[in-house]
Amino acid sequence: MTIIRPPAVAGSFYPADADILRSEIDGLIDAALHSDVTQDDAIPKAIIVPHAGLMFSGAIAALGFATVRALKGKIKRILIIGPAHRMAFQGIALAKADGFATPLGNLRCDLGALQTALALPQVQILDDAHKQEHGLEIELPFIQRLFGENADIGIVPLLVGRCSPRQVNEVIEKLWGGPETLIVISSDLSHFHDYDTAKNMDGRTRAMIEAFDAENIGSDDACGALPVAGMLLSARKRNMRIATLGMRNSGDVTGDKSRVVGYGAWALYDGVAQVTSTNDQENDFTGATEKLISNHGAAMLDLCRKSILHGLEHGMPLRVSPNDIDPALNAPGASFVTLKKAGQLRGCIGSIIAHTGLANDLCENAFKAAFRDPRFPGLSMDEIKDDLELSISVLSPPHPFPFTSQADLIGKLTPFEDGIILSDGNRRGLFLPQVWDQLPEPADFLAHLKRKAGLPMDHWSDTLRAERFITRGLSAKDVRPTGFWQIATSR
Repeated sequence: MTIIRPPAVAGSFYPADADILRSEIDGLIDAALHSDVTQDDAIPKAIIVPHAGLMFSGAIAALGFATVRALKGKIKRILIIGPAHRMAFQGIALAKADGFATPLGNLRCDLGALQTALALPQVQILDDAHKQEHGLEIELPFIQRLFGENADIGIVPLLVGRCSPRQVNEVIEKLWGGPETLIVISSDLSHFHDYDTAKNMDGRTRAMIEAFDAENIGSDDACGALPVAGMLLSARKRNMRIATLGMRNSGDVTGDKSRVVGYGAWALYDGVAQVTSTNDQENDFTGATEKLISNHGAAMLDLCRKSILHGLEHGMPLRVSPNDIDPALNAPGASFVTLKKAGQLRGCIGSIIAHTGLANDLCENAFKAAFRDPRFPGLSMDEIKDDLELSISVLSPPHPFPFTSQADLIGKLTPFEDGIILSDGNRRGLFLPQVWDQLPEPADFLAHLKRKAGLPMDHWSDTLRAERFITRGLSAKDVRPTGFWQIATSR
């Protein structure tokens, strides 16, 4: 049975009558086509457009859509990425739907692309998040009128909840495609400030977008800050250029300037020099480490296993010669090794900064997790059974994680993604991203991290500092669901 997501905001954000809707969209596009900013012969790969009601932001949105008019008959897939307004959730949400409807008809979903996105851990099916959402739906009539109401175009509607810009960027990169794929980022700007304050804030946001400053755009600057930042990471990495097409706010439309919402449109083209950043470095780390684990993950786990068995017999970690292992495992690396017994923590030790080759770092930390974690007695031979789980994490270099207050720090934390090192004076604590499984609320995560650092859970001072890192890793159960230790001891 075909499942169609029905219109949720027809009759409020845009006309429910198909003929009136056609007339309004066509008028907005026609006006945009006569604007100087849409006369560039180049065709954008992506546009950023607002998502308020047509009467408020339709003219600005049309400036963005008008720049891609030449794609009619060529475009086959459109990613539409916007923030979730109606429901809070972790990650990025797909709808359980084969298509999305407007009064102009149905647009089919690109189910293959949605399945590709769903393979990423931050993406889930969450139909309830889409049911009353306007931020993606408002863009659909523009697509239908611009490219044809019966055009064979697949849409990929993605709602962004609580996640990191890098996680949004991962989805964008995964579905980037070629000239057949267009990316539409849906976002308004500042919300509910007086007119002059809004203009100043939106001007600052414009400057950040034009500078590809993905790191500093926040939810106060744009409700779609995460989708925008995720797109800017791709644009920066791919040497794109960006053009501001138009800016306004609701006060320009209604005349009421006491409490306004800002709107802007941008087009992103192939183009200029590359700018590097912490996020680019993290993307490089992610790709390289995932490749390393894919190629050598089993060998990495085996080194940890052998080091623990060597420790049981000799009381010291295994040391490996560079000649005995793949060169990729000789490169400097920082790792953590975690042991769990019957699902409960049994030891966890690691390196924050790479100080030796990854292979020997794994061996050393596996030994220490088994025999030197001060929270537990040393591992015994009797515990070497299937219910002893071993997992490894490879850490990116840590980078400063600035904040202005405790609320700011809590607000910037991204559950299930951030590893954090917290310090104050000579007190320091570290939580791997895996800790989010037990402490999914950022305030709880921070409070328990303070306690691990030897600080009161309600501690606050101006000297408190944080560093952020990310990890990639795997468990022995990923490689060998059962028999990991039994096979080991029979060799």
